[in-house]
Amino acid sequence: MMDPDWLRLFPEADHRLQMNLRRGDAAQFWQRSPEAETVLAERRNWLAQTPQRYLQILPEGEEAVSEAIAYVRSLDNAPTCPPVQAAGEIEPDWIVLSGDAERSHPVIGGAVIFPSSWALEDKIGRPLHAIHAPVPGLQSSMGSQISTFLTRLVPHVAWERENWGLSADPALNHHPANPIKRLDARATLDQTWLRLEQQFLTRLPDTNAILFGIRVTNHRLDHLAAMPELAPRITRALETMSDDFCHYKGILEARPALLAELRSV
Repeated sequence: MMDPDWLRLFPEADHRLQMNLRRGDAAQFWQRSPEAETVLAERRNWLAQTPQRYLQILPEGEEAVSEAIAYVRSLDNAPTCPPVQAAGEIEPDWIVLSGDAERSHPVIGGAVIFPSSWALEDKIGRPLHAIHAPVPGLQSSMGSQISTFLTRLVPHVAWERENWGLSADPALNHHPANPIKRLDARATLDQTWLRLEQQFLTRLPDTNAILFGIRVTNHRLDHLAAMPELAPRITRALETMSDDFCHYKGILEARPALLAELRSV
């Protein structure tokens, strides 16, 4: 697992939705991080409490989920295992999409224990365009690109990208059923975390399904702002983010306070 490239994530440009895909390294993405022991213990704890909240598999997805687990485990020369075991032993979250483009690649299975304010049980069985619909501007700006990319995705080739948001705590599990602290007008850089999702995509050769991995990490915003060149780039991204998108991300109320502090760095 490589350290994030913050200057790539925050280019010297206005904020806009874009795919920013690059060729990925499957073994590197799925390998255990230095924090693996703690992260996996937390995964197993949440699974033990409410497994149906975090692990969902449709009957039509059973074969593809089995293939996905075998694929990920093989990267570490580990034998395959049942889904509930994989959910607690594979560090990133994982989702399996149907390979059926005509149905807009519905979600057919997955283990999502560290969601960013969404629930797998609400998304299972739904097509991708419906899942993306609540994101302001996404379908109009990237919908056709996403469809084309997924249609052309081939086995044995991995792709990666990042997504980010801001949060008022460093908790990994932001399932909407949990009490989540929200950013507000009193936000400060030292009490705000950048929530980074490192994402992975590949096509599974036997079932034609698509494996989507999500690795979540949290980074204190004041620490990032102290890095060379980064504070003005984060400032520009927040300044130029649309109000609708800011509201969707839960940033709108906190943005003025964060921008004021960022500009003083």
